[in-house]
Amino acid sequence: MIELDEAQTGFGYMMAAYRYGGPFMHLITILGLLALGITVWKVVEIVGKKDMNTRLLDLIKMSGSLALAIGFLSQVVGIVQALEAIRAAADVSPQIVMRGAIVSFYAPIWGLIIFVFSMLFYYVLKVVIKAKKPENN
Repeated sequence: MIELDEAQTGFGYMMAAYRYGGPFMHLITILGLLALGITVWKVVEIVGKKDMNTRLLDLIKMSGSLALAIGFLSQVVGIVQALEAIRAAADVSPQIVMRGAIVSFYAPIWGLIIFVFSMLFYYVLKVVIKAKKPENN
């Protein structure tokens, strides 16, 4: 089961939580990297004063929304698996149940973080591009 030491904080704790969050954490991270990559690309376009457009901005919003949805989906899948294991074991300590419940929140939290940042990137880029668009015409 999960062995997150109470004294362990910072990056070590985050990496352990990432590992225990399950395989959906990787997919959420890939969606976050997609949003970040498109954001960097658009910032380079803005700084380079190249042909700026809002094309691909919706992909940032979509990847953030998918990250959030996948996070909640992974929580539901994890809870269903935990309930099946509890039903099969018949006698389970409350401590084990609570550890499993805590672990089930890691992926939704990660998905929510990705969602918040991708929405921030999306709206800031949209405002900046629309503000600079009349200069090019």
